[in-house]
Amino acid sequence: MVQEKSDDLTSEHALLVFLVVVSGYMLIRSLQWSRTTAIFPQFVGSATLIGALLLLARDYLPEPLQTVVTGSTSITGSQGSEDVAAEREKEREESYESGIPDRPLSPALFTGILITLYIALSFLFSMFLMTPLFVIAYLVWFGQPWYMIVFLTALAAVLAYAFSTILIVPVDRGVFVGDLLYLAPMGVA
Repeated sequence: MVQEKSDDLTSEHALLVFLVVVSGYMLIRSLQWSRTTAIFPQFVGSATLIGALLLLARDYLPEPLQTVVTGSTSITGSQGSEDVAAEREKEREESYESGIPDRPLSPALFTGILITLYIALSFLFSMFLMTPLFVIAYLVWFGQPWYMIVFLTALAAVLAYAFSTILIVPVDRGVFVGDLLYLAPMGVA
């Protein structure tokens, strides 16, 4: 019985546990901040924590709630949990057979590693610099066309700049990148 459950654990489960830990830490840490400062981390932390916990427990939820969480709906009626599991397995097999290049890492494991690197490198070198690099690495790995890579990378850079200037959040700083980039809000110098 224990062996069967451990065989079902995937890198998705590891990523969800990581998200639960980080969002829980964010919530606990934000309780020490002022009310206005804590609003954003508490909102994002709560949403992430609830979503990750629902995804972790999706196989143990009642059928109607499981349908909402997994997003698999049927117009003709509800499917049994065995049918849902068989459908998930079929989707996994099709995704591997349908054009995803043979890679040494599974897509979920690569995404988990890339997100971890993004967080660590953002801390060290600034989120403003790492966001476009993250987008490029992700899109290249999954074989997106060059025009999508250029468009989404430019969009990520604009969003990072907007996040820095409009919300006045220091995403342009890291451990090794201090005032080198210094993005000041428009009209404020």
